[in-house]
Amino acid sequence: MVDKKTRQVICTDFSNGKKHDFRLFKKSKILIHPKVKAITDTGYQGIQKIHNNSELPKKKSKKNPLTKNDKKNNLRLAGE
Repeated sequence: MVDKKTRQVICTDFSNGKKHDFRLFKKSKILIHPKVKAITDTGYQGIQKIHNNSELPKKKSKKNPLTKNDKKNNLRLAGE
């Protein structure tokens, strides 16, 4: 986790071998304050169930490609 304003690393977690980002996050039992907005990548699908104040990019699928608005929003998130 990184503080957006200071870009200071707040905490890290790691594991031997391959582990999904979100699985590591859940295993770490790190709690995010409800007022803190969590901006994550698509590796954290499902974080909204744990932390309501979170935002992640929308994923495309074969049947549902991203709209121009979705792409703009994803770009905005990537820049934050």
